[in-house]
Amino acid sequence: MRWGDVTDTDGKVYSLAHLQPFTGIFRIEEVDITISFTFGFHCFTDEKGNGRWIDCRGERRSFSPDRWEASKELPTWIRERMLDATVRLFISNKQRRYFCLDIYDYVLIFQITKPNNTENTLKMLLITAYEVDQWGLSTLPKGPRHNLSWVLSQRAQGITL
Repeated sequence: MRWGDVTDTDGKVYSLAHLQPFTGIFRIEEVDITISFTFGFHCFTDEKGNGRWIDCRGERRSFSPDRWEASKELPTWIRERMLDATVRLFISNKQRRYFCLDIYDYVLIFQITKPNNTENTLKMLLITAYEVDQWGLSTLPKGPRHNLSWVLSQRAQGITL
């Protein structure tokens, strides 16, 4: 999904250039894996109603300057720290998703898919990213942790975890 800039209720314009889709090549276990990244609108909106309302695919949320500010770290995390991250697999809305809490108290939830008839190619949708308060840590997905580089390697081979 491509995002246009957001003009909030106070008239300030927020650039979403950092959340535009992009593709990177990552060397994992001696294999170059091409990953296309997209970002969901939960990365810069919330349900608090403090900003301009944004509709996307039948869902309505308000723009969040705090989430927008924090989302500027996402491309850097992908390019510089993603392969060192650990994740937990969980099921949400009958979809396999991954949960990561490797940036301070910043929650990342994403989905990894392997397009049909491709080799060493993946798509990663970062569904949401937000700061979690200490009291909310207990509500996050539980389960074993896996190195994200291993998960990406498995998914690139077509292995469903």
